[in-house]
Amino acid sequence: MRLTTFGHAAVLVETGSERILIDPWLTQRLDRFWERLPAMPDGLLDVLDDGVDHIVFSHHHFDHHHFPSLRLLSEDPEVDFDEVPARAAETHCVWPRRPGRPRPTASGLGHQAIGWTLRRLGFTRSTAVQPGDTVQLGGTRLRTSVSRVPFPEMPLLLEGPDATVMLCGDAVLHPDTQAWLTGPDAPDVDVALIPAHSIAPPGVLTERRPLSGVEEVRARARANFDRWVETVGARLTIPSSFGWRVGGENGEFSWCNQAIFPFTPWQALERLTETGRPGALWGPGQTLEVAGGQAALSGPEYDFASVFAEVTLDPDAKIPAFSPEHDRVGAQREPTAELVGRLMDHLVGTELWYRAVDDGDGHVLSVTEDAGATRHFVLDFAGGRVLPFDGETGAGEGYTRIAGSTLQALFDAELLFGSSYGLWASNGAVLSAVFHDPRWYVRHVNAALERSGR
Repeated sequence: MRLTTFGHAAVLVETGSERILIDPWLTQRLDRFWERLPAMPDGLLDVLDDGVDHIVFSHHHFDHHHFPSLRLLSEDPEVDFDEVPARAAETHCVWPRRPGRPRPTASGLGHQAIGWTLRRLGFTRSTAVQPGDTVQLGGTRLRTSVSRVPFPEMPLLLEGPDATVMLCGDAVLHPDTQAWLTGPDAPDVDVALIPAHSIAPPGVLTERRPLSGVEEVRARARANFDRWVETVGARLTIPSSFGWRVGGENGEFSWCNQAIFPFTPWQALERLTETGRPGALWGPGQTLEVAGGQAALSGPEYDFASVFAEVTLDPDAKIPAFSPEHDRVGAQREPTAELVGRLMDHLVGTELWYRAVDDGDGHVLSVTEDAGATRHFVLDFAGGRVLPFDGETGAGEGYTRIAGSTLQALFDAELLFGSSYGLWASNGAVLSAVFHDPRWYVRHVNAALERSGR
């Protein structure tokens, strides 16, 4: 079995009979906020020129289910002018689904509609599984398990004729998965890609809080990693699913790189050394040949100590105050009161709305217009009304501050909510309650495809 990493969680698995691509993010930038670390070397995507037989998604988040990357995979560059440049129909996709309606309200639960994206891009051969199911991919068996999160997510075990590899994505170890991996039928894992979770200190991005509880957050991330490593017991462990940094389009959010990553892959590798377990790091373009219980790493060389020093948490990092005059995108077209009214209309009936009505919570929304003036509103959840307010405090416990242009960009689906970090400050889920709904993702994808004539 041959594994090639593109960085982060994207891996091509070649078994000799199947080519299986896991969690494809295949561009240097993910969006306006995130970029690769380290960068992909030139020509790396050439390894995909022959196409892939299967694409497997561990979950729906944009860094694992990235529709611009899927567009790259759906088109065949080696066609004549009169042929249809599409290979999507030849590729089989596997993705997680759970019974019932997805929950889009809380941060992280926004449903990116994997099944819809695949069909929209022409991937018509698709298998939706519930985490815990087993799927046969030609001569390779894919066994999925469950993650301890409230949305469909699955660690992946690939069992081929000469190797068994586990790719855990971002998954949090679930008791059922732990019981399986330590029970009498536990698989014998050659290589495991274990998440080095980037559990950010609370409120750094969403509230611009100064760093606090750093050691506690580090300890929690390290403990999560330790539990995975001990449970899987692989012959070789690679700290994974952490191959990015914050690289705002103008570099204005570079401060995040010393404020939100308490446990890097380099620190995870040091942890493996401390506990006496075999470990390694790999970067874009490196390959791992796995056979007979042995694994050999080759490809470009990286100075991982320096790479991950860029994203190592500094307890003394300075967190700049949120400034809606500066931290904004786009231009405001609609009057502020109309934008806020639209937000209230979309909030009514959400889970957040039900909780706010039951608890009697209030919320102040402060919107800074393009000309610089800031207007304040009270969101009256019980009455479904928006009331003008003459100050930023005293009208309830909740607050949200945002530029009118950013709110406009969210409503126009020019900006995905998951790509809007750093462009608002809030101690509540008012924005995610609205913009994590699948409709905004669908509109964003459709607009992007229409611009390119798809």
